[in-house]
Amino acid sequence: MSQAILLFIDHDPAASAPLAQGLPEGVRLAHCTGYDQARRLLQGKHGVAVVVLELGLDGADAFALLEEMQQHSPSTVRMVLTASGVLADAVAAINRGRVWRYVARPCPLKELAGHLAEALRAHAADVQERKGARQRLLGGVKILVDIMELVTPEALDYSRRIRERVLATGRLLGVQPMSRLELAVTLSHVGCLALPGEIVTKMNTGQPLSPEEQQIFGMHPSIAANLLNNIDTLVPVARIIRHQSAPLHDGQPLESRIIKIALDVDRLENRGADAVKILESMRGKAKAYDQTVVDAMLRVTRKAEPVPVRKVGLAELREGMVMAEDLVNAEGVKLLLRGQRLSAASLARLAAFPKALGLREPILVLAPKGQDKGAARA
Repeated sequence: MSQAILLFIDHDPAASAPLAQGLPEGVRLAHCTGYDQARRLLQGKHGVAVVVLELGLDGADAFALLEEMQQHSPSTVRMVLTASGVLADAVAAINRGRVWRYVARPCPLKELAGHLAEALRAHAADVQERKGARQRLLGGVKILVDIMELVTPEALDYSRRIRERVLATGRLLGVQPMSRLELAVTLSHVGCLALPGEIVTKMNTGQPLSPEEQQIFGMHPSIAANLLNNIDTLVPVARIIRHQSAPLHDGQPLESRIIKIALDVDRLENRGADAVKILESMRGKAKAYDQTVVDAMLRVTRKAEPVPVRKVGLAELREGMVMAEDLVNAEGVKLLLRGQRLSAASLARLAAFPKALGLREPILVLAPKGQDKGAARA
């Protein structure tokens, strides 16, 4: 179990050292004498529960560090130490960095220990509340995904096909928080719930759309954003989705740029083009695509190991398998696309009407490492 860190950022390590003896189990004391050193620690993998910061070290900007902590580590409880006469600085810190408590120096050790005990309890309560809020959020997202699975499973195919490429690109580019990008790609096509099912199906299977149908399909990001804006914690995700199909512009979130490129690659891949060649063709098109994202996605795609293909019968298909080629019926209609992940709904449809759909066996699926070979024998 990882330890919680109580971090002092001040000029005198000896002043806080006696506090180490009375800390609760699982909490350790750390010390930094400057803001840059503290930044490096805060960017690490350690969980910093409480920060006690002295203002004005080396004349540097403590407020900037407090604001960074507020943005990147909101559950960290922030306390400020300053001389008792410098009240204006303390007020500014509280206003700009959402400081939990201001402590005037000199402060008796026993009194400071009491403040720290309260701060640790506040941190534990905040972590628990955030955990509960996240569980409720994920529960709501699961409900939306389940509804999509029942009403318009084709809409989920988009996010499933691009998901790994989007997340790998986001990690390479240092997107933070990654959970926001993950939610955005998962819900990227939730607006399709409001569209006619035949339009979503035609778009997903690569069939041509009329100008009117294209206009209707193009509305789904705005529909999704308007829906998600009703949930406070999903407002940033709504903004990403709203801009995921928009032309490149300065105000477009990085996450939107990643999803946009992934969707364009997916669309051309479904027409038989190679992903690497598609991305290479996007180089130099700076007005259409963020070139930093193109380069990152190209690196991710080139690094991806080729996945072996297996031949399976209809009865051997399992949820989660990925199509290695388009599944086409006897009339040439695409039922499933290459790269599409099999869902419970698509499996049920194939199993219920195999003869009516005119399915031909064997069916080619991708067989990633670790897949149950018994369920996908050659």
